Amino acid sequence: MTSESNTSESADKQPIPRLGFFDNLKASYTKIRTSVKDEGKNIRKSDPLTIWMVPGLAVALVFASASGGIVRLLVAFLAYFSACIYVAARIGIVRSMNSRQVNLVWHIIMCSFIAGILFAFLFLSLLN
Repeated sequence: MTSESNTSESADKQPIPRLGFFDNLKASYTKIRTSVKDEGKNIRKSDPLTIWMVPGLAVALVFASASGGIVRLLVAFLAYFSACIYVAARIGIVRSMNSRQVNLVWHIIMCSFIAGILFAFLFLSLLN
């Protein structure tokens, strides 16, 4: 049923025109801003704990970086786990996406992971 509805929805829609690189970025940014503005209110109302947990622990991590030892490590782990909980709380959204959107989300997650690893290696090499 879902595959039939996905194909009928795509057949009803007008094809999206090809844009240049910067025009594509601008149009995508505008669409994302509109979507976040429309749906963000619902998410903030339904789950305020995880919404404020990530930025709260990020600020705590900034202050903990001035201290040393176990306090910094503890706050860093809490910030990391809060980000994991934030993502896990929203992963159910994937069930309502079509396969192309799921593939895009997977690639964004993988790119973020690889970018984080590369940043960590760069940071550690600069420390040495």
